[in-house]
Amino acid sequence: MGLILVYCFLSKGLYPMTEEPEDKQIPCIVGKGVVMSKKDMMRVLKGFDHVLFTDTMDGDVQIEDEAYVVEVFCNPIESTIVFNRRMHINVENFEYLRIIQNLPGIVELIEGHRTLRLEAVVDPFSNKDILMTEVLENRARIEAFYEDEDIIFDDDF
Repeated sequence: MGLILVYCFLSKGLYPMTEEPEDKQIPCIVGKGVVMSKKDMMRVLKGFDHVLFTDTMDGDVQIEDEAYVVEVFCNPIESTIVFNRRMHINVENFEYLRIIQNLPGIVELIEGHRTLRLEAVVDPFSNKDILMTEVLENRARIEAFYEDEDIIFDDDF
């Protein structure tokens, strides 16, 4: 009979379950902080629509303008494109996201010598319909997840 290794994916990589790293805590970010996870970066950026942006290379401002974030995705072979006042942001193109300020939302997407800074123009509470739609979509996703899973609760025994 062969040896089966079970791996546990933690924020710092894959580890055999017998060799867990000492620091397993997943960060809780409130207001300011650094986001390394691509999925978390997407969740933060999803809250932006109309933004002021600054593209900086080696500390020199390349462009300052405004745009609408129309798409946020994660794909290893596609580009982040800012054109015609529309932003298509691929989080795979950035090492990390730094949350600078909560309201108005200001974040920086960092990749090497380039920084793409986004500042929300519109307060998210000014359009409560969008927020409510997002809440309902999240609830539907959670419910669908639990429908697909065969979950046994303690009180089922």
